[in-house]
Amino acid sequence: MSKNKNQKIKQVNNVNTTTIEPQISWIQKIQEWWKRFSSQVINRLLLKFIGLMTLFYLVWANQYVQETLVKEIANMYAKVSGEILNLMGAGVAVTGDIIASSYFSIGIKNGCDGIEGLAIYWCALAIYPATLKYKITGFLWGTLFLVVLNIIRIISLYEIGVHVPSIFDVMHESIWQILFILLTLVGLFVWVDWLHRNKSAHSLLKS
Repeated sequence: MSKNKNQKIKQVNNVNTTTIEPQISWIQKIQEWWKRFSSQVINRLLLKFIGLMTLFYLVWANQYVQETLVKEIANMYAKVSGEILNLMGAGVAVTGDIIASSYFSIGIKNGCDGIEGLAIYWCALAIYPATLKYKITGFLWGTLFLVVLNIIRIISLYEIGVHVPSIFDVMHESIWQILFILLTLVGLFVWVDWLHRNKSAHSLLKS
């Protein structure tokens, strides 16, 4: 009776060993991969960027944020763009986020408010290794650049809607969306180049 019992215990131990060992090896492989991955600076920066962008979208998607902050930004763009269009003789009226005339109307909705472009720029700026002084400078001029760029986008889309309505959809949904992101990246690269040139200048002065 005891012999059979010992055999059963041995069999159970063998089963446990065969089922646990592969699990341990997979965990070890994952840990080793993570060490190799996180040892690269570019990978750590990428993870930080993804984390910040995820946080942005969680906040941005909140209904309260959409109905207050995002709405106010859209209204601001509509007001400023409408005033510029009127200086150009467009004769538009602005109601909330809508710019309208007897010829055409355009609404400043998600995707036209430039917020996602700003988020990409700000998150990339935040993770880049630089002093607070340089980051503040980059934040100020980059934000101004993207805000002005978005106003240009809105005005150009209105004018396209009035004069060349046949290409409005492709300009709105494709060309300007891609162009805005590309120019956001260009703005970021300009800041990085300026940052390194200033660092080089400081190092030369110290030497």
